[in-house]
Amino acid sequence: MKTKEITLAGQQVTLGYCYATEISFKILSESDIQPFMIEAVQALGKNQMPDAKKTVCLILAAAMAYAESKDEKPVIDDKTLMYEAGPEEIGLALGTVIALWTEFYHLPAGEPKDKEDKKGNKRKN
Repeated sequence: MKTKEITLAGQQVTLGYCYATEISFKILSESDIQPFMIEAVQALGKNQMPDAKKTVCLILAAAMAYAESKDEKPVIDDKTLMYEAGPEEIGLALGTVIALWTEFYHLPAGEPKDKEDKKGNKRKN
């Protein structure tokens, strides 16, 4: 499990990413996580927020995954996320979960670059 602690709605919350996060997201949102992660990355790249319900579900799933791994109750719930967390906090939490997802799957950061040959010319794939 990959983890990171952040402040969310005035509380210290540890978010975790592992298979439990993916399972919890599917249960909470009734959708698969991979398409949403791609949508979220694309939306954030355009300074937009993705689907609000799925965003809250993802953050909650990450908080639940960490808490349950420690046999604890999550320090945050859906109502707190929806009513007390501001847009900047939600954006930070979403970005944190995406970063944990990237770390968990060892995904390269950024866009892939074209490879160059020995003369410095770009090759086609």
